[in-house]
Parts: sequence; structure tokens; C-alpha cells
Amino acid sequence: WPSHKSEMPLGQMPVLEYNGTKLPQSLSIARFLAKQFQLAGKDNF
Repeated sequence: WPSHKSEMPLGQMPVLEYNGTKLPQSLSIARFLAKQFQLAGKDNF
């Protein structure tokens, strides 16, 4: 981990790398995946 920590956005895990872009933080990753796979609702409720 110490050798990879400097490569991570914010220096922490989790990180999802998609098409060369690193997306940090679990909530951001969950929202991104829900939208990618049409699991997010049509509105915010």
C-alpha cells in the first residue's frame, strides 16, 4: 500500500478507475455505478 498511496486521489481507498479516470470515495463510486447501469431512479426521491 505505501508504494501505491501516492497514486491515489486523496491518498486513500476505495478508488474506481474507469477509462483512465480515478474516482475516489465510496458514495461517489456507488452513484456513478448506479447511473452507468441504470439502477438510479429517474428523480431524486
